[in-house]
Amino acid sequence: MVLFVVLGLLAGSASADGFHEVQKEEYWVSWDGGANVTLDTILYGPADLLNRTKESILDVGIENATRLFASQTAQKLAQQGLKMENATAEILGYNSTGPLETIVRGYIPNFARYYSYDGVWEISLDVLRVADLYQIDPTKINGSVTLENTFTVHLPEGAEVTLLPENYSATSNGSYVKIAVSRKGSDVVIHSVIYFAKGVSYADIQKIYGKPRAFVIQYRGKPGKENATLWKMQIFNNITVGKNQTVFDSVEKYLEPESYVNYLKIQISYQGVDKAEQGLYQRYAQAFQKEGITVRSGKVRILNLNSTGPLIVEYHFVLQNFTKEVNGTYIYAYDPKLELGTMQFLNRLDASINETKVTRFVLSEGAKFVEIPKDIEVSSNGNRIILKVEKVSDSEVVIRSEVFLRYGTPLKDYQELMSKVPDKVEFKYQLGSSSKSTCGPALLVALAVLPLLLLRRRF
Repeated sequence: MVLFVVLGLLAGSASADGFHEVQKEEYWVSWDGGANVTLDTILYGPADLLNRTKESILDVGIENATRLFASQTAQKLAQQGLKMENATAEILGYNSTGPLETIVRGYIPNFARYYSYDGVWEISLDVLRVADLYQIDPTKINGSVTLENTFTVHLPEGAEVTLLPENYSATSNGSYVKIAVSRKGSDVVIHSVIYFAKGVSYADIQKIYGKPRAFVIQYRGKPGKENATLWKMQIFNNITVGKNQTVFDSVEKYLEPESYVNYLKIQISYQGVDKAEQGLYQRYAQAFQKEGITVRSGKVRILNLNSTGPLIVEYHFVLQNFTKEVNGTYIYAYDPKLELGTMQFLNRLDASINETKVTRFVLSEGAKFVEIPKDIEVSSNGNRIILKVEKVSDSEVVIRSEVFLRYGTPLKDYQELMSKVPDKVEFKYQLGSSSKSTCGPALLVALAVLPLLLLRRRF
């Protein structure tokens, strides 16, 4: 699409007033979820930008330019999790005084996704052109921008439409967004107009785009095959309370997806193991210090880089001031949701998540637990949150936790599940007359190179 190619010219244009692009996307979807696609984009102006784009095409040659358009379109789709196969491009009007038109054709497998969670197919469309506008800052463009878009989706024969995007409109100081949705049989048409007036502000953009939203076409008819990714990790903690210090040992095992675990191993090896270990140590130490905890010593080891097994990270820290005493009682706060309770997504989980955590908590001699939480077991449609507490003795407990979130879980169901589980449970203990403890809530930090899904602090 033209905008994606000329972003650099647009952002740097001294007279970009009147940028006008019309985009027509058409998809023919089959029951396996794949779709033949035609992406037709017409750039009407401004004249100087239009002419410079045509000159650039002539400079590189029409054959090279068509390959460039096809490649960049495929790259843009890849950023949205879509793979375009057999992409070809056609450029029209590059040697004329009229508009410039590009047509990209190809095939996208898994364009529609099947969710066995509730037996539906869903197609998500970037109706607001977020992927494109993310590349530029409309407030820095010296002129107005008009993006007209028509998305035509031909659903498989016999598809029963169960959900369509809602019409939407919003305005602010002359800038606006308008979205209209229509359907005729198995054909769904979504027309959107995005207009940024010259001098548009961040406040204007925020107002017209409103809250983040997903534009989804949902239908039923035939079952399909899921293309789910499983994110799986295990954590093993040992927290040992001494009279003057707390020893915290942790082992994190990153198990799946295998392809991403292998990618991480390559990146760590390329970066250098020593450098990666030092980076993780600093991340942990800074997190401890932020909580007022003193790190007396520590070490991080990354293992299994040259094996086919999981990526393993071992942590060892000796700590002081690890908790604060309240009225003679120490509290170890534990998150039974394993820090998966505040994930942000628009529509559904596009991966399964399985995280387990075992924490052995041993008090110093003479100390004893005076209160431990009850077990938790909550499940819904294949999702589950489990907390099991074993009191080994008055001074030792073992906490076993698991969170499993199913691929395709809708946001509403996820939120409902999480609302049934407390954000934290408390283990309370008191010290004996001869004990002096510096222990408290275990502060854990995920491997820094993992995606945002797992990149979080674990208390």
